[in-house]
Amino acid sequence: MMINQKHLNTFITLAETRHFTQTAERLFMTQPGVTQHIKKLEKHFNTLLLERYGKQFELTLAGEKLYQTALAMRDLEAQLNEQINHDEMTKGICSIACSGALANQLYPHFVHQQTIYPELSVFVEAAPNKNIIADLLSNKVDLGIVTIESSHEQLKQTLVGVEELQLVLPASVDLGDTCRFDDLNKIGFINHPDGLHFAEKVLSANFKADYKGPNSLAIKGYVNQLQQILLPVAKGVGFTVLAKSTVEQFPEQASLQVLPLQYVIQDSLYLTQKRYRQLPMRYQWFEETIKTLLRE
Repeated sequence: MMINQKHLNTFITLAETRHFTQTAERLFMTQPGVTQHIKKLEKHFNTLLLERYGKQFELTLAGEKLYQTALAMRDLEAQLNEQINHDEMTKGICSIACSGALANQLYPHFVHQQTIYPELSVFVEAAPNKNIIADLLSNKVDLGIVTIESSHEQLKQTLVGVEELQLVLPASVDLGDTCRFDDLNKIGFINHPDGLHFAEKVLSANFKADYKGPNSLAIKGYVNQLQQILLPVAKGVGFTVLAKSTVEQFPEQASLQVLPLQYVIQDSLYLTQKRYRQLPMRYQWFEETIKTLLRE
C-alpha cells in the first residue's frame, strides 16, 4: 500500500516543529487531526514513530529513518517538478533570507513584484548570519544576505553594500565627555542574534585598551525579535550595537542616544548563494533589485 502523502507531510512538519499545536497551525489542521495522521502512519509501518513523554516527544529510530527518507523524497519530487516545469521569469517560489532590518527594507518591493506577477511565491526568512549560512548550505533558502565573508567552498558571495553599525545607549544615561568600556559594562549589553558579531567590530575598534573580546562583555539580556531589541535600551536596562537602519526604525527615538564613535564601522553586506546551485531565471529580478536597493 502506498504511503499517504498528506500523512507524510504532517509527519515531516511535526518532526521539524517538534510541537503538535504549531504543526496544526502551520498546516491549517486541528491538533487531533495531526495526531490521527501520525497514528495512521504508525499503523501503516506497524511501529512507533514517536516516543512520547508528557506533552513532548522524541522521534524513535524508525521515526528518524522515516523523516530522513521523507526529506529525500520531497527533495527529489521538488527537483523533478523543477525540471519538468518551464523555467519562467515570473512563476514559482523564491526563498530569501536576511536580517530583520533588511527584510523590512526589501520585502515591500518583493510584495509589489508579486502584485504584478501573482504566480510568484516569495518566502522571506529573517535570521542571523549563522542561520542564513546553514539554510543556504542545506538548500532551505536559495539567496541570502549576510554580513560575514564566508570561506566555505560551496558558497559564492557578492558585495552589494555596506551598513553603518551604531552603539546605542539609553537617553537617560549621561557619560560626560568621554565614554570608557567600563562605563558601558556598568550599563550592561543587550545581546541579539548578531549582537556579539556587531559588538566585536565596534568595540574592538573603539575601545582597544579595555575591550578583551565577547567574554569581557557584561551581558544584561538577550532577545531575538528585531522590533524588541531596542526596548530594554529605551527603558534604561542596557546598551546594544545594531545596524543604523534598525535604529532609525525604532519608534521611541527620544529614549535612545547613539554614541559618537571615533571609528565608524561599516558592516559589509554580501549577497550569498550556493556556488554550484543554478538558480531559476525568476531570481534574476530579485538579485538585481537587492543590489540596486542596497547600493543606494
